[in-house]
Amino acid sequence: MKKSLFLFFLFILAFPLRFFSEEEESLDLIYLKIRALEQEIATLRNLIEENTYLIERYQELQQQRYLDLDKRLHSLLSGELEELNEQSLNLNDLNSTEEIDLYKEALELFEVSRYAEAIEVFRDLIISFPEGSYSADAYFWSGELYLAQEQLEDAREHYLVVAEKFKDHDRVADCLYKLGVIEKVLLNNEAANSYFSRLISEYPDTGAAELAKKSMETSIQESN
Repeated sequence: MKKSLFLFFLFILAFPLRFFSEEEESLDLIYLKIRALEQEIATLRNLIEENTYLIERYQELQQQRYLDLDKRLHSLLSGELEELNEQSLNLNDLNSTEEIDLYKEALELFEVSRYAEAIEVFRDLIISFPEGSYSADAYFWSGELYLAQEQLEDAREHYLVVAEKFKDHDRVADCLYKLGVIEKVLLNNEAANSYFSRLISEYPDTGAAELAKKSMETSIQESN
């Protein structure tokens, strides 16, 4: 009888200890789950911030592209195409006439958003007349077409040709700016600032240089 009572009281004493031990273990498990959730939330927050930054940079790229694209395109198709028609009539050089015809055809395709066909015609112009009067323009507009289709690497390649091969061309400043913005979208900030600095130094009185200054100021503010 005494042994039975002793075992009973021993069970009573042991039960709370086991209960509290299990409760403590449950609290530890809950704490670990909370910590895991906190880490997961922090990771997701970083991903959201990174994606937000990329979206903002892409929107900036698109916005700046249209700053000059519409104006240039309309002027080309209203005034420049008319001028090209006159040149076609006045030129005796068959090669020059063919080059102008290709350039006009590509621009007209560009106007109606037949981008793939326009790129093909620009490519034909570049191959047929690599040192022609409209070769740099063909590279530039090809870059714009690739940019419109979000093919950043191809756009960058064509802008680079203008910036490095046709350094005296009036589209070089625009190409340097586009190269800088593309690098920012790709998170290559050092390369972007290099293009912007060159643009500001070599073409200080252009609208592209003003945009480059604003972009660099924005980068400084973001880094702070």
